[in-house]
Amino acid sequence: MMLDGDDATGVRFGVLGPVKVWRHGVELDLGARQQRLILALLLANTGQPVGVGDIVEVLWNERPPRSAVNVVHRYVGALRRLLEPGLPARTAGSWLLGDAAGYRMQVGAATLDLLEMRDRAEQARSRVTAGQLAEAMTAYEQALSLVRGPCGGAAELASSDHLAFSVVDHECGDLAREAAAFALRQNRTRAVLPFLRRVAEHREWDEALQAQLLLALSADGQQAEAIAVYRNIRRRLADELGVDPGEELREAYQLLLSQSADRPGSPGEDGGPASNTLPASTAVLPAQLPADLPHFTGRDEAQRRTLSLVNGHVLAHATMPVLAIDGIPGIGKTAMAIRLAHQLKDAYPDGQLYVDLQGFDPGQAALSPAEALQGFLNALGVPDAEIPASHHARPGLYRSVLAGRRVLLVLDNARDVEQVRPLLPGAPGCLVLVTSRKRLTGLSTANGAHLLTLDVLSVEDARTFLSSRIGAARTAAEPVAVNEIVERCGRLPLALAVVAARALIHADYRLSDIARGLRDAQGSLDGFAGDDMGNDLRAIFSWSYRMLGAAAARMFRLLSLHPGPDVTVPAMASLAGVSRAEARTLAGELVRTGLLAEHQPSRFATHDLIRAYAHELVGLHEDDNDREQAFHRLVGHYRQTAYAADLLLGPTIAVHPPEPVDAVTTARLATATDAMEWFSAERLVLKAVVQREIDEKRAGSAWRLVLSVQRLCHREGWWYDWTALAGTCLRAATEAGDDLGRAHMLRSLSGPEIELGDLTAAARHLGQSLELFDRLGLRREQSLVYRNLGQVSVHRKEYAEAVGYFESALRVAESLGELSDQVNVLSCLAGAHGRQGDFVTGMDLADRALSIAEALGNPSAQALGHETRAEICLFRGDLRASLASRKRAAELFRQAGWRMNAAGCLHSLGESALALGDRAAARAAWVEALDLLRHLHVPDVAKVQESLAGLDETTPEQPPARH
Repeated sequence: MMLDGDDATGVRFGVLGPVKVWRHGVELDLGARQQRLILALLLANTGQPVGVGDIVEVLWNERPPRSAVNVVHRYVGALRRLLEPGLPARTAGSWLLGDAAGYRMQVGAATLDLLEMRDRAEQARSRVTAGQLAEAMTAYEQALSLVRGPCGGAAELASSDHLAFSVVDHECGDLAREAAAFALRQNRTRAVLPFLRRVAEHREWDEALQAQLLLALSADGQQAEAIAVYRNIRRRLADELGVDPGEELREAYQLLLSQSADRPGSPGEDGGPASNTLPASTAVLPAQLPADLPHFTGRDEAQRRTLSLVNGHVLAHATMPVLAIDGIPGIGKTAMAIRLAHQLKDAYPDGQLYVDLQGFDPGQAALSPAEALQGFLNALGVPDAEIPASHHARPGLYRSVLAGRRVLLVLDNARDVEQVRPLLPGAPGCLVLVTSRKRLTGLSTANGAHLLTLDVLSVEDARTFLSSRIGAARTAAEPVAVNEIVERCGRLPLALAVVAARALIHADYRLSDIARGLRDAQGSLDGFAGDDMGNDLRAIFSWSYRMLGAAAARMFRLLSLHPGPDVTVPAMASLAGVSRAEARTLAGELVRTGLLAEHQPSRFATHDLIRAYAHELVGLHEDDNDREQAFHRLVGHYRQTAYAADLLLGPTIAVHPPEPVDAVTTARLATATDAMEWFSAERLVLKAVVQREIDEKRAGSAWRLVLSVQRLCHREGWWYDWTALAGTCLRAATEAGDDLGRAHMLRSLSGPEIELGDLTAAARHLGQSLELFDRLGLRREQSLVYRNLGQVSVHRKEYAEAVGYFESALRVAESLGELSDQVNVLSCLAGAHGRQGDFVTGMDLADRALSIAEALGNPSAQALGHETRAEICLFRGDLRASLASRKRAAELFRQAGWRMNAAGCLHSLGESALALGDRAAARAAWVEALDLLRHLHVPDVAKVQESLAGLDETTPEQPPARH
């Protein structure tokens, strides 16, 4: 959001609502809660200094930690760097200044919404004095449009109120009253009403402001809402303060009632229509909502977002809010809609309409829009004789009846957009909640609907769900059983409800017995079967399954054979043996029926219990051969794509390409970046495929797939994944008597062992691997093992032995003409000579490696050469030369996508910079290294964190500079 009058720097501050900062139209992430609160406090004081003591009081009230002042200084430093990237350390910059009085923000009307609001308000008053009434009205509107909510969002950030925020909020309330009074005199109430609503919502105890809202609503002909507002205020005052409304608010209400009595068709004191000539008049307001669920649990964030969204529409009074809730069968869509409707119904005093559209009920035909409209019109007081027979005329009458009314509608269980669209009112005063198993994208595109897809409950909410239904004492007595039930129900509300009902019916059962029953079902739906077909999971899922075409139904069944957590279109195409285009079409059909969800772009997943249902079906409809062929195609997809991806990451691969499989579709990868992204996205799937192949006694297929993955594991630091995969395949190859597989997996397993420091195990496995490769006559593989043995010796600081291993590896690589292998071995050999103090030989070897790498045009090989040069320069004490080579190596490693190597270079670069006295460069290098490693659980993370912590300990934050 950018506002008029932005400063030339492109920076804009907002404090009239949650504190925000935009740079060139892009909102900045302001960081931690306390950091945002400091900025909000400084902005609310509009350039006036705020003492450090005041800041400490706002952040911690009366119990600040001993380090409070230092923490404030650190937050201020972080804010300065955020507002002005690249700002040198301990420099004030242009925005956030410090002096003897404290801190202050240097802002003006062009950069801060609060100051701009004050400017616009003064313009309005000046134009009123000058008789320029239209211009004054415009200025009032512009001033109020800047108010987004309570000052600084302090209500959410702070544990107590602070005078600076309260003063601004009071100022906004005064301005809203002033503008509303002026608008009433000019008969321009509608212009300020949305802003007046917004401010009044956040100042519910400001009776003068609420009185002005009543008068404005009445003047705009919205008597029903005005009466509802007064009733809500009166109830809150009585319930929370034990008092009646004040004189000003009572007088506004009496004036509202007297105006209502004079206006034909306006509401009476009870909130209903006093008189109306429309055919839809009725003395009874429709109240069709089903009862609210007594044990509704969770969905707090979804409720908060929805209520905020609806309030925004109500305050703006410009468009009718439509919320379409979708999700898989049993996820709780109807329960959510009913809960929201009951929370919101007081804001819709003209009634609530509800209809079950029966979009997925196999026992009944879907309700037509014409039938639904007839029911709604009847409920609104229109007799059958006055309802048009024409299906095209009914929506027009329906919209006419609802015009000017505030009605809440729940359209439950919709089949598609076409069933919903004729039921949408035309006026902005209504609210529509829709539920469907399908994601109603067309409703969003054409009607501006907001889409909300429900996910399973969180673990904590699922536990609370059971506790609220079964009883807190019973669940507290068996927490282990509760956790197992939650897990086996997949946190699906319907499954949890079925189990809770069983526990209530059999009050003598222990929860551990019920959990055992689910466990004995072995992942099938037998544990959720019941007499009530409306709550039987198989029946509920079948309602969606029966809507599928034959090809989509087959795809759904075959997806149960996929071993990973999610699946892509090419994998689906391979599984079903269809084209990529057809697989995409079938995926769309499955998504539309709620049996599949696109949880990430182009990645699809389904709930475990829906997968169990599909697994039952695949056993019924596909024979053993069909299932085996489908899985064979799926493995072919992963092996062929992994091989191609590995080839993009490096020019040499240790195994032959996998044999092609008919009807297999591979992922489209063109660059090393594509390969990295594919491997990262498929990480869990590949692990699952390897395990499934081992379970099916296909060790050769499993270890070959692991060889295609190991290069990425090394680049990304996935040491534990690598260890698990290689170790599992080694055991399988040994059991199968596969010596080639044993040799490769022994060498592969040594890689993470070296990185994790288990040098004894690495040396043992490499020795066994070398013996097997020698027996099999595989010379290149022997060269690779010699190089690895040399690396183990380097880690042990046995440099003479390392040189011997590296020279053996180099001789074999040169005899085979393997240039890439030569680069790696030469770099290792150069480093070993450098560690022995033979810097001339080491540098000559490093230059030779770099020359070959440049001829190959391989960035990662070039990076290795520069990194080796940097190490030798460091050994001989030339820190500046080492720093320059290390920078180049880090750049090339980043360019090649080798994050672990890049992070290692940056860590060493920081150490050299610190040795040269450049603390800023050291910090920058370590911060960048930590950013590269943050997503990993490897020892290198702790090393970088320790380096940064040591730097911080020796450079405590300084107090703010004086200006």
